[in-house]
Amino acid sequence: MTTIGNRIKTLRGDTPREAYAPMAGVSKNTIANYESDKRLPDHGFLSKLLEIHPEINPTWLMTGEEPRAKVNKTQPGSRHEEMPQTIKVDENGQTVIPQWDNPDHEMFDYIPLAEAKLSAGGGSFVLSEDIEGYYAFRKSWLNAVTTSSKNLVLMRVTGDSMFPTIQSRDTVLIDTGRKHIKEGEIYALRVDHTVMIKRLSYRLDGKIMIISDNKKEFEAFEADIKSLHVLGQVIFFSRALIPE
Repeated sequence: MTTIGNRIKTLRGDTPREAYAPMAGVSKNTIANYESDKRLPDHGFLSKLLEIHPEINPTWLMTGEEPRAKVNKTQPGSRHEEMPQTIKVDENGQTVIPQWDNPDHEMFDYIPLAEAKLSAGGGSFVLSEDIEGYYAFRKSWLNAVTTSSKNLVLMRVTGDSMFPTIQSRDTVLIDTGRKHIKEGEIYALRVDHTVMIKRLSYRLDGKIMIISDNKKEFEAFEADIKSLHVLGQVIFFSRALIPE
């Protein structure tokens, strides 16, 4: 099976990177990194590719699974059955939102939501192994942006040290397969008995700076790399815009 970089290169075809990159909203060097699999493409770039190539099957782009081209709507219950695409308003002025009558469960992985809450402040707590429930994510998206669905866990955040990027009551998706620290990225980590989410940055002396986005209320501090345990990288978060 080809890599996602190979598939991006296939879509570009004979178009020079200099001409293709502006259409995709990135630089030619970014295109080169994606095509050589030095970097994983982000969701925005992949969405742009599907706009440029509307005939392409998103599943093929994300996973390499054939067919490459979109499949026409088939019999009800088929794996490739398409959802209706039009949102309408009925005669009473009510919005009619299309529903997927026969969802394909093979298209989704179910990620556990841990009962324990991550602290984005200064508090500490004991992690629980209890699971509140499972939430569905498309396999094609997970395959494109994560190390493995088996490495993923959802956790809720408390505290405002990462405000405004991540706020209290947000839910974060943690990839525990990404423990190698990349400069400036956000990680879930444990320092002594405190579990938190912070940005991490290397110091010249080999120590790690633990940085909050809410710099007015939370100062950055240093930690010896041996004293902290990286649980994984935060790769996605969601937020409810109404009170719970």
